[in-house]
Amino acid sequence: MQRHGLLSVAIFICSLFHVSIACAQAWKPSRNVEIIVGSAAGGGADVTGRVMQRLFRDKALVEVPASVVNKTGGGSALSYVYMNQHPADAHYLALSLQPMITAPLMIPGQISYTDVTPVAHLLNEYVGFAVRPDSPLKSGRDVIERLKKDPASLSIGLSTALAGSNHLAAVLAFKAAGVDIKRLRIVVVSGASEAITGVMGGHVDVVASSAAGMLPFLQSGKLRGIAVSGPRRLGDAFAAVPTWKEQGVDSVYANWRGVVGPKAMTAAQLAYWDGVFGRLSQLPEWREELVRLLQDPAYLNSRDTQRFLEAQHNELRTVLLDLGIAK
Repeated sequence: MQRHGLLSVAIFICSLFHVSIACAQAWKPSRNVEIIVGSAAGGGADVTGRVMQRLFRDKALVEVPASVVNKTGGGSALSYVYMNQHPADAHYLALSLQPMITAPLMIPGQISYTDVTPVAHLLNEYVGFAVRPDSPLKSGRDVIERLKKDPASLSIGLSTALAGSNHLAAVLAFKAAGVDIKRLRIVVVSGASEAITGVMGGHVDVVASSAAGMLPFLQSGKLRGIAVSGPRRLGDAFAAVPTWKEQGVDSVYANWRGVVGPKAMTAAQLAYWDGVFGRLSQLPEWREELVRLLQDPAYLNSRDTQRFLEAQHNELRTVLLDLGIAK
């Protein structure tokens, strides 16, 4: 009788164990999924979020509806605050961008990648460098040589803030080339169009801006590209523009986009979204959209995204300390 009782208890415990495993493996969203974007409608991150939403629906990647919710302010910080109001709820996902790394380094109390759950790394986009067509600066190498002699001899126009992607692409390249980046003459403006207009009008010498946003001006001959921050040349009018590496500067910088979830997500929730984003990354429609925008597919699952963000934190913290703007 005692043995029978013990056997019954063991069977009961095992059944509970297997049920719990099955439940953990079976998680999936049961209601609308919110794709939270920290910028206004029409911006780069918003475009990414809406392509995700469309493919979730059209390719039946997600079994429930999904909506894009724009929560602007604080360099995407408010979108993460909103998301974290739903801890452990994987129905809320936010587009993550580079300020998630740099903002907490400069402003204590800002939400960091350690305060959320990394879910996926999606894509890389690159920064182009250009001058006026009649500029005496014929290449990125010319810019480097001038700046090594006198870091303040050229004005570098960019948007929208110090420690933004355009600024980081510039200072990382110039630092790798041996330029004193603390003495650079950086001109920060409110938008990419203003930065581009500034160089075309002769108000600044060099512009650093999103390659995709710069493309029409290269196509029309209003700008001449001199470098790109990517690991290889881009397409279209950028096909003739060499990378920094091609010009002897060991620097690659990507303005990346990924996805994070609220704090305290479970392993089962991450496994579900790993599957969804893994399938999304292989869709021809997704890849075609990235090519159109001069972006590289660069999918990483949740585990590798965590490692990527840690590496980004270490690299960008070093350069912000060099610039004297990290706390």
